[in-house]
Amino acid sequence: MSYPIIHVQSTQIIDDEQLGSKTKFWFECKGKKWLFKEARIIQLPVGNVVTGEDWAEKVAAEIAYVVGFNAAKVELAEYQGRRGSASLSFITSHNVHLEHGNEILAGHLANYDQSKKQHQSEHTLHNIIHALLLMFPQEQDSSYILTKLAGYLVLDALIANTDRHHENWGLFWRTIMYSQVLNTPSLKSYDVAPSFDHASSLGRELLDEKKNVIIKNKTINKYLDKGRGGIYWHETDSHGINPILLVEQAATKYPSYFKPALEALSLIPLDKIQATLDDVPSDRASDISKKFAKLLLENTYQRLIRLLT
Repeated sequence: MSYPIIHVQSTQIIDDEQLGSKTKFWFECKGKKWLFKEARIIQLPVGNVVTGEDWAEKVAAEIAYVVGFNAAKVELAEYQGRRGSASLSFITSHNVHLEHGNEILAGHLANYDQSKKQHQSEHTLHNIIHALLLMFPQEQDSSYILTKLAGYLVLDALIANTDRHHENWGLFWRTIMYSQVLNTPSLKSYDVAPSFDHASSLGRELLDEKKNVIIKNKTINKYLDKGRGGIYWHETDSHGINPILLVEQAATKYPSYFKPALEALSLIPLDKIQATLDDVPSDRASDISKKFAKLLLENTYQRLIRLLT
């Protein structure tokens, strides 16, 4: 059975989305708010080719559910003949707010430029952890937050997601009033927002010809090692660290945060994770794309599981 496709009508559109670089808009479907994201198009001499960002977004979310990571609900979507994905809003109340990573870092690190869209080398794992330890001085609170975020980085490594920049993670907070009669000061209750925006994963940018070459030459690990993520290891680095290398190094330096997610992953059979690709419609992902993505998952899965030995 193929994944369903939401067909978006113009009358359903309610707002534009300012964050990010792709065509996005919010729409309403059956009383719920969704974000439509159009898959990018590559212009070639022989014609235009739609990238696999739509199915990659969907499959990444399904993989997260299988492994047990909290992720935004995603469906395949189409608007005026344009392929895309639809992400269900996880802001379910006017009392719930999302604080993005760049806002968190800017609030706890001196001179952090939260407006910098690319090459923000201060967006390091060390700085993220440092900021959250300042934000949550109680060990049980910081451990809970950081362990959940570490799980998202394990997910990134598994699907080879290269786009975990500082606006692609965040925390929920809601205001709690203890006594409106006495007008006591309000407090904020925090939790980790679901993982979201996984379109830059599973080799979604490669044409089938290139995927075939990688499969034939058995160079999947070379492809994986070339990926550059949105998180840096050192502030002096010229580019973000590879998502798999990030977890390989972080699992040694911060084992208490990363071990739970790795153990959870080890309990899920690889074929169950790979099976999430089977229900992608053939007009969205070719057999080669699915074969390549399954090979990618086989390699990342094995590398991550080895970290437990």
